[in-house]
Amino acid sequence: MFKNTKLNKTYNFLLRFAIISASYGYIAYQLFYNDNYKQTYNLFKIVNQNKFAYLFLLFIIVLMCINWSIEALKWRYLIRKIEQISFAKALKAILAGLSVSTFTPNRIGEFLGRVFILQKANPWKAIFISILCSMSQLMITLLIGSISISVYILKFFIGNEIIPSYILFIFILLLVFINLIILAIFFNVAFISKLLDRLIIKKWRRIKGYFKVFSYFNFNELRNVLLFSLSRYMVFSFQFYLLLNFFNVPLNMVEGIFLISLIYFIISAIPSIALAEIGIRGSIAMGVIDYYFNTTLQMNVNFNIEVIAATSVLWLINIALPAFIGNLFVLKLNFFKEK
Repeated sequence: MFKNTKLNKTYNFLLRFAIISASYGYIAYQLFYNDNYKQTYNLFKIVNQNKFAYLFLLFIIVLMCINWSIEALKWRYLIRKIEQISFAKALKAILAGLSVSTFTPNRIGEFLGRVFILQKANPWKAIFISILCSMSQLMITLLIGSISISVYILKFFIGNEIIPSYILFIFILLLVFINLIILAIFFNVAFISKLLDRLIIKKWRRIKGYFKVFSYFNFNELRNVLLFSLSRYMVFSFQFYLLLNFFNVPLNMVEGIFLISLIYFIISAIPSIALAEIGIRGSIAMGVIDYYFNTTLQMNVNFNIEVIAATSVLWLINIALPAFIGNLFVLKLNFFKEK
């Protein structure tokens, strides 16, 4: 028993060390070896002449705190079905999950960082609940993005001679149909438990029990989860809009909401590894905004450096800073039981 306890302590230490090293290494790579930050720094020296610049960035950091606090409330609201935790503990779990996710493909490590802060709940059940939590955020991103794409098509493409109008209408109807199916599945997620209960063979009875967590949530609870996700979406979209304006990209509120939702829609649809994520975000944002100004509005302008600056600072404040803090909580995670 003593030997096993000692080994588990050693394994916990090694895994914590590996996670923290990878997380800090990733952040350092982005800060010191990524050309985006060199461009951002040069541009910021110019914008820094604004005496309110630091107050503005402080406000963006406050919005970051609100952003992740909403995520903590949402996860706590879901996880209470298997374990009651405080808001402080939920926030620690979110930040720990974020630090683990920085270097994993599509941030799948986020689930592991969250569930191991729990003390009583089964880790597999907690992982499935965390997946449901993340899916709600993805659904909001896809839903709002689909609305923006439809509006964009109706406003700028209907009636031109490049693409026949009936093809555009079919595409819009397809988007509506896909979103309705996704919403139907989400609000009937308990059906997944029943379906898997029939499909999974008896000797895997334990796995069936894990999937039953989907049946714990009724329609009203799932609706509340979507409202949490919508609130969070509004916060980080507002951050992005403010940063674009801060770096002198001339977008009004309507244009900003419209283009940002398109950017997030495309980003969510593209699989990525963490090391390439910031480059992907910047490239997509540049592509969308450049197309809007130079093709849709037919203006000969270039805001590439400004857009890169906005996406880079947003990543630094919304991902790097909380991940840096989250590593402090990774130090206390127990991946292997010590008793």
